[in-house]
Amino acid sequence: MTKNKTLLLVENLELVASLKKESNITFLFPIKDFTVGFPKTFTLDEIKEEAFIFINRIMSNKAIEEFKVFLPTLPPNIKGIVFDDLGVLNVLITIPNNLTKILFLNHLNCNYESINVFLEYVDSVVVSPDITLNEITEILAKAIKPLVLYTFGHVNIMYSRRTLITNYNNHFNLKVEPLATLEEEITKQKFKIIENPYGTVIYTSKPFNALSLRNANNVLYNLINTVFLTNEEVITILKSKTNLEEKYPYKYLSTKNTIVKIKEEQ
Repeated sequence: MTKNKTLLLVENLELVASLKKESNITFLFPIKDFTVGFPKTFTLDEIKEEAFIFINRIMSNKAIEEFKVFLPTLPPNIKGIVFDDLGVLNVLITIPNNLTKILFLNHLNCNYESINVFLEYVDSVVVSPDITLNEITEILAKAIKPLVLYTFGHVNIMYSRRTLITNYNNHFNLKVEPLATLEEEITKQKFKIIENPYGTVIYTSKPFNALSLRNANNVLYNLINTVFLTNEEVITILKSKTNLEEKYPYKYLSTKNTIVKIKEEQ
């Protein structure tokens, strides 16, 4: 796909089987009991390949204690971890391990100064897709370590620890499924929603396409999130030599700088 390696966030083993001979792909598995926002999560026993694990639950004190027990049980084929809770980072710093550590704060890694602070503790950081192309270019140029770019996939725009679909069903006496596409009545915007016992994640209805960034410099991985995508779509995305903008025109990169100067009061 590119000169940069791909970090493929997967949701089924059939896709893994069809791509496991691709040396340019590292698989990223959402882990059972530590992940929200995926129809399928995995136990360690299901992961046979060299791979990374994904953990994105908002962790309570109890969950952090469970993670402390979980961490030493990781088999040798687990080479890295992608996570977004700073409590997890604290555990990873205090318990010896050889994992490649990638911090994914979803919408918060928006400037090179904060990213470089985190890079003192982790191996890489996922750059937020909420910023402009110029801002991403500046971050890549000034980051002290190679970074991860969210290159393709539906974007997690909100995560709540509440079971929002269940609450909605109970309140209105409905039967919306835990995996649903809903339309917001006022704006007519559609969103994809996934609920599990640990909370609810709301995604954009269309996949974010930043394939134009996949040859950027100072990149450790291009992250592709396969949730809601068919195996055939994923393979097409991986093998395409174009940016597929005609088929996937939706871009989520902002056109406005995230840092602005406030006008002085006259």
